[in-house]
Amino acid sequence: MKRIRPLDTRQLQVFEHLCQTGSYTGTAKKLFITQSAVSHSIRTLEDEAGTKLFQKQGKRILLTEAGERLLAFTRPCLEEMNRVREEIRTSNDRKIQKIRLGASDQICRFLLPPLLNKFSSLVSLCNFEIRGLDTSDCINLLCSGEVDLALTMEPFPGSDYLFRPCFSDELVVVAYPEHSWAKKGIPSWRDAEAEKLILPNRRGFTFRTIKNYFSEKGLKLNSFMEMNSWETTKELIKNKFGIGILADWFVAKEVGCGELISLPLGPSRLIRPWGISTLKGRSLRPAERTFIKCVEQMGCRWMVNRDPSFKTKAIYE
Repeated sequence: MKRIRPLDTRQLQVFEHLCQTGSYTGTAKKLFITQSAVSHSIRTLEDEAGTKLFQKQGKRILLTEAGERLLAFTRPCLEEMNRVREEIRTSNDRKIQKIRLGASDQICRFLLPPLLNKFSSLVSLCNFEIRGLDTSDCINLLCSGEVDLALTMEPFPGSDYLFRPCFSDELVVVAYPEHSWAKKGIPSWRDAEAEKLILPNRRGFTFRTIKNYFSEKGLKLNSFMEMNSWETTKELIKNKFGIGILADWFVAKEVGCGELISLPLGPSRLIRPWGISTLKGRSLRPAERTFIKCVEQMGCRWMVNRDPSFKTKAIYE
């Protein structure tokens, strides 16, 4: 049985140039090699492919069907290789650092833009690769080595990663002003079964946090609408399709102008810690340390703006 080997990139480069020039002589001149070297590369490539890639028509050489298929693969492959080579070269020349970040979709939308602005003022040569996913998915990527940092809600305790709290928010009941709970100023969970409750998708981390909160209070979530988008949930509440449970900061503007009403879930508040997770035992690069510090500082300012009595030092304890 013939051994199957990967296609040689140098032969692919000769093949792609021959497709461009339509001439063995022209290809040889363009690549600064001999015409016999071009012919040898094409013969070897055809042998590896197990079929003819070109056919002669008079003085012209035309691609066969197999050649056209190979060309469709070759061009993007060579372009990607050139791009990666250039990235490596420029990164080495300019000492560009890279951070692969997994972040909650909510963080990506609301906190990440000002956070990156602050970070870029401190570290100019750093590229980001950002994956916007649910908390559990971000932690899975962290543990598999696909991201360097995870900026999410506090995950379940794990042996592979370390969570650094940076700030927190509160989940509250959100209702339209005419709703009976809004008029009373408190939610009546005994009557919750009669309410149209809108909750985050049950596969998400926030839903599990809400479910655990209610379980501790002896309450069950039986009938509710699931929604992936917080924006959609907010619009549904505005249009009186139901009531929801959302982060206090997410509805602060609407609550401030009277479009919506926010109420605490009950006597005990539901606080969500947010922060950075890193793999245990992994040494952090300078850019990563700077990014974490930016998150901590921005979190402190945000907490003080939400609650003037907040003590800055508490976030580091």
